[in-house]
Amino acid sequence: MTRFILRHWYDVGGVLVIPVLLVAFLGHWPTVQFILLLNLAVIFIHQFEEYRFPGGEPWVLNEVFLSKPDPNVRPDTLPTNELSSIWINGTAWILYFVAVFFPDQVWLGLAPILMGFPAQFVVHGVITTRKLKFFYNPGLGAVVLGHLPLAIWYIVAVYQEGLIHWWDWIFGLLILGFFMGFVMQIVGFRVLAPRGVEKWHYTLAEYTRWDRERRLLRAGITPRPIGEHAG
Repeated sequence: MTRFILRHWYDVGGVLVIPVLLVAFLGHWPTVQFILLLNLAVIFIHQFEEYRFPGGEPWVLNEVFLSKPDPNVRPDTLPTNELSSIWINGTAWILYFVAVFFPDQVWLGLAPILMGFPAQFVVHGVITTRKLKFFYNPGLGAVVLGHLPLAIWYIVAVYQEGLIHWWDWIFGLLILGFFMGFVMQIVGFRVLAPRGVEKWHYTLAEYTRWDRERRLLRAGITPRPIGEHAG
């Protein structure tokens, strides 16, 4: 069961998109809560785009975005692997879910909203596109078509309804900083990733989606040897 969850959490998220959208569009929600429901659906779509279709985020992270080549370490094991990925992305689900249930607490909503845009836009739309030398990378579609417009709509809505205060920005940014600094960098990359090297490395199929070798070569990056295992 553990192995299934570690290798299919993004598929679970892809399935959850349907009930979340049904709840959003069939219910009668205040505007801000409706936006947060859509934002929850978009993070599921975003992660499905990254890891399943077209996929490729594991190698984009390990060999392009976070690449620190070490001849003694296979790229399908570090700096991210299945264990660190489910921790980081699963914790993000909590932020998105909590915001939906407390729409009047704008600081709770700002964290996942700002995580989608501008944070994800900077990662996918600026840094990764430049390093990969290509206009698209897995996850960018959901950012541009989902997170970006929802972020604009959310901020306009909370100001129009008089829900936001200056301290909401401070607390929202602190939560986002805590997620990126502690949850992702310290726990995800430094604690869990090294523990997942042997048992929870990416599978061959999982790691090579979205035509890995051709796209790396096109970007001028030499594909590093990976395990020929199915994991």
